[in-house]
Amino acid sequence: MSGLTRVRFPWHRSAVRVFTTFVGAAVGSVAISTMVYWASGEVNRLDDALFESVAGFSTTSLTVLDPETLPTWLLGWRSITQWLGGAGALVFFLVLVPTFGGQRRLSRAAGARRKKLMVAGTASHMTRRVLLAYTGLTLVVMVAYAVAGMRPFDAATFGLTTASTGGFSNYRDSFAHFDSAAIEWVGAGAMGVAGLSVAVLVWIVRGQVRTLARSTELKLYLGLMLISTLLVTAWAWRDPPGGVATIRQSFFTVTSAMSTTGYRVTDWSSWIPASQTLLLVLIGVGAMAGSAGGGFQMLRVIQILGIIRRELVLQLHPQAVVRVKVSGVAASESSLTRVHNFQILWVLTAAAGVFGIASLGGDLLTAISGSISALATMGPGLGDLAGFASADVLPAPARAVLMVLMFLGKLSIYPVVVVIGWGVGELQRMRLR
Repeated sequence: MSGLTRVRFPWHRSAVRVFTTFVGAAVGSVAISTMVYWASGEVNRLDDALFESVAGFSTTSLTVLDPETLPTWLLGWRSITQWLGGAGALVFFLVLVPTFGGQRRLSRAAGARRKKLMVAGTASHMTRRVLLAYTGLTLVVMVAYAVAGMRPFDAATFGLTTASTGGFSNYRDSFAHFDSAAIEWVGAGAMGVAGLSVAVLVWIVRGQVRTLARSTELKLYLGLMLISTLLVTAWAWRDPPGGVATIRQSFFTVTSAMSTTGYRVTDWSSWIPASQTLLLVLIGVGAMAGSAGGGFQMLRVIQILGIIRRELVLQLHPQAVVRVKVSGVAASESSLTRVHNFQILWVLTAAAGVFGIASLGGDLLTAISGSISALATMGPGLGDLAGFASADVLPAPARAVLMVLMFLGKLSIYPVVVVIGWGVGELQRMRLR
């Protein structure tokens, strides 16, 4: 041991405090919600109440409850937990992380999004702007659902779970329950918008067309959505229902996957393997950075692709100086290193989830799709998690793995790792005293 050097982790104290507070608030919120479900008398098992609470605040469309047997007030509570989960994540990553120095440990996505909002003033001003945009989107979606034909209560609850990319539904069959083309079109479009960053929503409201046109991330998000919809439509064209309905269902499923919302209008596990694989990739990639959606996120994908391109160029021209640019701005080497490290951490976490689910009762297809989908905070997958099935088809230990993945996915893994690393370091120092 004398030949080994002790590694110290010089965490920024203000960032550690913010991370610890955020993780603690998330745990506390889940605990309170668990008690609400337990006290309601509608949930007989404490682990089911805990699962529903984690899925709620992590904005994941996985449930162990039959929504059609729940009272109206509890359906409302489920929707509110997802809306609060989305709001909390936005404020944390767009306001608190950049303000208190956390971007030194995270990808610069949050810091970049904060700058692009071009909002001067304090963190409280920034918080109000972010929540105003989030609330405004929620109200617009609610009104759109009502106009499309939803009842007021459904419009309100679905509006909350759409804007937050949560995906909780009041019905077992999710959007298929309504059997309405108008509601499906509105839902698909609303999910696509919910996957946009808050910065893009602000640019749209302000009419900043040139800024929108320069955004590489927005181009990738919309381009991937269009191409994926065309591919899925082409692969499913000869299958029922056919025609415009096939286009609508394909667009709905693609936006549900990309925004990591998790609403369902059809059982996409019955589609050909090519469609299933594409949708699973879209779930893993996820929404834009700075949105309520989860997944690896578009901005990081662009940076990873830039790193790959640079390495290929350097293989041919070792002396070349190649910059990785996003929307015309060169990314710093430190930010690229962090994104690369996050990629490794994300993949390792997903792999651990696959092993955990498979070893605790899930088949391989369920384990792979469930791990990716839960970590991306989407929810539905393949195998036992396909179609309109709920998570109660899995054994309790496997559901526990899903809960950990959902929690880590919503917190983007890093804050939890930082808090654990800081805690371990503090324990080591206490033992050395």
